[in-house]
Amino acid sequence: MDWWLTDSEGIVAFWLLIFALCNGARGMYCWFRDRDDRRVVERLLAFKPHPVQASFLLGGMSEAAETAVCMLVDDGAVKVSSMGELRPTHRGRKQTDHALRALVEGIRATPSGTTTPLHEITTEARFAPFRQLVEHREPAVQLTASGKSQSLMLATSLLTTFAMGVHAGGAMAPTAFFPEAHRMSWLYVCMAALLVQWVLAGIWPSEKRRRWKALDAVCRDKSEMARAALPDSTRQAIARTKERPKPPPPLPQPTRHRTRSNSGDTCGAGIDVDSCRSDSSCGGCGGCGGE
Repeated sequence: MDWWLTDSEGIVAFWLLIFALCNGARGMYCWFRDRDDRRVVERLLAFKPHPVQASFLLGGMSEAAETAVCMLVDDGAVKVSSMGELRPTHRGRKQTDHALRALVEGIRATPSGTTTPLHEITTEARFAPFRQLVEHREPAVQLTASGKSQSLMLATSLLTTFAMGVHAGGAMAPTAFFPEAHRMSWLYVCMAALLVQWVLAGIWPSEKRRRWKALDAVCRDKSEMARAALPDSTRQAIARTKERPKPPPPLPQPTRHRTRSNSGDTCGAGIDVDSCRSDSSCGGCGGCGGE
């Protein structure tokens, strides 16, 4: 026990062991916490998600809407122009999927004489039933990492490094691995230990990193298969209206300048100075001394 508390190399090993134990404890906590999520993911992998649901799991409502439109165009229930404008048709197969049927009804509810761009599906009220049905299918699983584990381990590395330096100073231990060096060299030992811990802490998933690579691969395949039924030109036309166009910049306001005549009187805004001279041409320029 004395080696861990008083020996120079033992002090380094002791605090690195503390850091390793903290990582292990956090890992065990995450493993027990994610048991239900793993069951949900295994069920999704076994039964394969619907293409619209798969797109929603990958990229949210915008991706789900794009895949759903591609499926409706392939079924003939919706037609798309070269500019990506969506219009309903009176043909095509009857939709058995509730979300796709709600989307068809929303497109048919588009006001007469107008078309539906893709970005309206994620915002307009007439497509609310479609969005609700898609969101209702979302599994109760955390798809991205919270980032707390990485932050906690980075903070732990700072604390253990500081404690290592305090411990070495209190034990009056010579510099680890370099006993003949000045005791201030402990600073470099602590910096090296911090670097090692920092690299290990960086292995933890950062915030918003995707957690389930196998599920992402399955969802990506399902989405691509649904979209691949259309020609590339049609797919590009649909994707062209995914983003809402930016409004035009406001027109610049005309600037109004006030000018002065030679006598110091102020003329109206925008009136030529020469017209404010005291002659008969001043006319209705009140205050310019025209009499």
